[in-house]
Amino acid sequence: MHHVTHMTVRNRGTFGGSVAHADPATEMPMMTRFLGGTVIASSQRGRREIPAADFFVGSLVNSLEPDEFVIRVELDAMRPDAGWGFEEFAKRHGDFALACFATTLHCVDGRASDVRVGMMGVGETPLRLEEIEGIIEGTDVSEPVLDTVADRLAGILTPNTDIHASADYRRHLSGVLAKRALRAAWSRANHERLQAR
Repeated sequence: MHHVTHMTVRNRGTFGGSVAHADPATEMPMMTRFLGGTVIASSQRGRREIPAADFFVGSLVNSLEPDEFVIRVELDAMRPDAGWGFEEFAKRHGDFALACFATTLHCVDGRASDVRVGMMGVGETPLRLEEIEGIIEGTDVSEPVLDTVADRLAGILTPNTDIHASADYRRHLSGVLAKRALRAAWSRANHERLQAR
């Protein structure tokens, strides 16, 4: 949680409020999308479950009806043996991240499995990157694999240029963050596997 804005906002804001705000450059919407979340909405008509993949439809735009509000967000729990990595870059602590890469994975017989990859700050919505997951799945997460991931990210991401950073800078930064997060996740996954023996 220390990556999320400033202490005052963390003490007053809510997880559901952040998700409903649907800012593609904030952590809670990305984590909801990345972890296979479901948003539970309520209105006088009843409750509705909305998969995160369908909830975020644009920058600051969600799929809630005008009379609905978020009452709960459900996330898939990570297994205890999962390796995880989370890397984001902002100019100052608490600022919106220029880019963020998050991943979870498992190590099975020296190969990555159950890979999940999410990003924020590089698109109109928080992203789950299944193509990148497919590149990593079944590999030993070696440096050549990381190079392939960084190269592919540069090819598929379409970030905006704004006063904070150019699109090219965000694409380059995404590759750097991806490598760091994947190295950390792979190290943690291997450590957890060895601890379980």
